[in-house]
Amino acid sequence: MGRKPDPAKPHYGGGSASPKTARRAQPSPVFLGTALFVLGFVSLFTGHIVTDADWSRIRSRWRSNQVRNTEPIDIWKSRYSNLYYGCSGRSPKLRSAVPENSSTGYLLIATSGGLNQQRIGITDAVVVAWILNATLVVPELDHHSFWKDDSEFSDIFDTDWFISYLSKDVTVVKRIPYEVMISMDKLPWTMRTPRKSMPEFYIDEVLPILMRRRALQLTKFDYRLANDLDEELQKLRCRVNFHALRFKKPIQTLGKKLVRRLRVMSSRYVAIHLRKKGTG
Repeated sequence: MGRKPDPAKPHYGGGSASPKTARRAQPSPVFLGTALFVLGFVSLFTGHIVTDADWSRIRSRWRSNQVRNTEPIDIWKSRYSNLYYGCSGRSPKLRSAVPENSSTGYLLIATSGGLNQQRIGITDAVVVAWILNATLVVPELDHHSFWKDDSEFSDIFDTDWFISYLSKDVTVVKRIPYEVMISMDKLPWTMRTPRKSMPEFYIDEVLPILMRRRALQLTKFDYRLANDLDEELQKLRCRVNFHALRFKKPIQTLGKKLVRRLRVMSSRYVAIHLRKKGTG
């Protein structure tokens, strides 16, 4: 017969440790915290080393490519060019330019603001001329608003290129012909259209005056055409802005010279568009 256990002494299974021994076997919170901190620090440090090493390799490869690549960058000749397509191509369904002698009249444009605003005004002027079936006279630049610059269109842009490039879309002339000027009873009518006007406004409000007076000048022409236009008219905007408005050779030469100097100074640089405070 087995012996009854003594109720005064707790019974432990074979090989079991005493409570004092069990308490000693458990790691203290301080030890755990210290161990986790050390492991985390080591992980963070080694991760930083790997990241920095990877970045150093990427940066060295990029710099070596920059040294070797001295040719002008052409996105259409890159290995990724098949992922892009031009958005300014002329669709065959777009109405062709109306000849000067068959147009609704001569549209004169007086741009406004800095050169960037004037460029937008010129772009929209071509689209408005197309909408009105009008002959566009080379736009007049702003000489008074901000910069007090007396440069003419032909001083900044290649006028002959502007006229020839747009010949399929809009008929553009350098000035109203003398015989037309002397045949008019009055000077060209002058008006200012509301900002971001829809094409319907030009057809309803501007076209009747243009046809009656034969010549019409739109003043302060900046952002005077709505942004939401038919896709083909948006493409026409792109053709004007990125193709027809080409700087004259001396300006292009100076611009390339500045870029070359910047690249000699550093492989990376930032171009900042300075603007007068409050001009918008």
